[in-house]
Amino acid sequence: MRLQEQGLFTCLLGGDGSGKTTLLHALEARNPEIVTVHWKQIASVTLLPSLLPGLDGPETSRRLGPLSRAGQFCYLAALEYEMLIHPALAAGKTVIVDSYWYKFVAKMRVLDMAAPFLYEVCASLPAPDQILYLDTPLETARVRKAEMNFFDCNGRPENFVPFQCALRTVMQGFIADIPVTRLDGAMPVPDLAATVANLCGPAIARG
Repeated sequence: MRLQEQGLFTCLLGGDGSGKTTLLHALEARNPEIVTVHWKQIASVTLLPSLLPGLDGPETSRRLGPLSRAGQFCYLAALEYEMLIHPALAAGKTVIVDSYWYKFVAKMRVLDMAAPFLYEVCASLPAPDQILYLDTPLETARVRKAEMNFFDCNGRPENFVPFQCALRTVMQGFIADIPVTRLDGAMPVPDLAATVANLCGPAIARG
């Protein structure tokens, strides 16, 4: 349950290569009053840098064990909510967060790479008011993901489509109790941005 928050909390969800980042950038340019939240804002937060030096985020996470991998993400998910999402909602802002915890935890479910407490902790975080699901054809997403990391395709680029299908099924289970609006990922980005702004309220849509 969220307390003392007046803003609208939206999660933009979709698979890898669906176009979420591009859409968020378009929203930022079109409607600067919308607060957009994404992982890059806490990308500098690292755990155990002296043990795993010189690695990017995905490779660091791949090298961790199931307990430390789950612990790392629980910390980052809570940090994202408490430091970025909650203050904006408390100020009455409209907040759109990229994926929230859903996509990463779904990947851990599909890959069986994290301790079970990962889901329990993340599921205890406040739920969004709505989900906007960017539904992009998987073959289109595959073309966009010219460079993949392990967690995009289970380590094998040829497995991208079946992995993303499994990921989508698990994510849909996580959000079953939240209102979901599906967005056509094949729409032009400006049209998508206008649609999202409209779904976040008439005052925003007029921006």
